Amino acid sequence: MGGHDYTCFAGKGSRGCQGAWETKAFTALFWQISDILLLSQVQTFIIVLGDLYLLKIQCVHPVSFIVTGAVTSLTFSLLIYSLTISFGDIGKALAVVVMVLQIAGSGGTYPIEALPSFFRAVYIFFPFPYAINAMRECIGGMYENTLGKCYITLLLFGAASLVIGLVIRKPFIRLNHFIEKRMEDTEML
Repeated sequence: MGGHDYTCFAGKGSRGCQGAWETKAFTALFWQISDILLLSQVQTFIIVLGDLYLLKIQCVHPVSFIVTGAVTSLTFSLLIYSLTISFGDIGKALAVVVMVLQIAGSGGTYPIEALPSFFRAVYIFFPFPYAINAMRECIGGMYENTLGKCYITLLLFGAASLVIGLVIRKPFIRLNHFIEKRMEDTEML
């Protein structure tokens, strides 16, 4: 993929370079998200090292803690980026709603059992509780194969995000361009 294609994809998001998107969807998605993933991994590494060496948290398995941070970062970056690139402004709003629901109903603030029934019913469909449980395993010690199960679940959420970005995005390309054009016409953005 040439520099022009990369510039077009990275600079315009879901707008522009339509023909290349349709023929090289995976390559385009890779180039678009590579910078974001690299930045999120660097940020995660700094945060995890800060937790370990600046805050001096008591962590039974520090290497697993670093790996868990990387897997979690990968999963959430893929999810947010795929929603945004697939559904445009609607995807951005959806990503915010998903993140707010996860924080409220993940078991990170209160135990799941203490939350309202809505959150108890939907929390298993979000990656956040699995990321929290994986972090707990690293910090407090391993219990059976909980960490492995959490990794597999997080990676499945990442794979589902790739499906959203590569497959589900295609039917929405024209609708996204229509919405973006209407938004530009209103001159509100």
